[in-house]
Amino acid sequence: MKFKTLLTINALLLVGLLLAACGGGSDSQNTFTITATDDFTYAPDRLTVKAGQEVTLTFNNEGPVEHSFNILKGDEELEHALEAAHEEEELHEELLLEIHETEPGASETKTFTTPTEPGDYTFFCSLPGHADEGLVGILTVTP
Repeated sequence: MKFKTLLTINALLLVGLLLAACGGGSDSQNTFTITATDDFTYAPDRLTVKAGQEVTLTFNNEGPVEHSFNILKGDEELEHALEAAHEEEELHEELLLEIHETEPGASETKTFTTPTEPGDYTFFCSLPGHADEGLVGILTVTP
C-alpha cells in the first residue's frame, strides 16, 4: 500500500515538473523588437501574432533621425492616418499602439493587447515623409 502511495506522489511530482518546464516559453513568443534602420526601413517589416494576446514590443531607432512606431486599427487606412498625423488627437484615435518620436540611438518598450479580429494591421512612422520613404510594415493577427 505504501509503495502505491509513494509511486502516485512521485508520478504527480514528475507531471508537475514537466508542466512547469513547458510553461516558461510563452513570454518570449509575445516579445518582439522592431528596429528603424538608417535606410528608412523597419527590421523586421512583418510580424505575426495571435489574436487577443498581450505583446511586449521594443522599438529601437538605429536611424540618423527621429522615428516613431504606430500600429493602425484594422479599419483605418494609412493615407488617412498620414493626413491626420499633424492632428495628434485625431491620429491617436486611429491607433492600436503609439510610440512617439524616438531619438537616434534610443529605444522604447510598450506592452499592448493584439486585436481580437484576425487580419493585417499596418505599422508605420508618422513623421512627415518617413512612411513614403519605406518606414511601413504589416502586423498579421492570426486566430
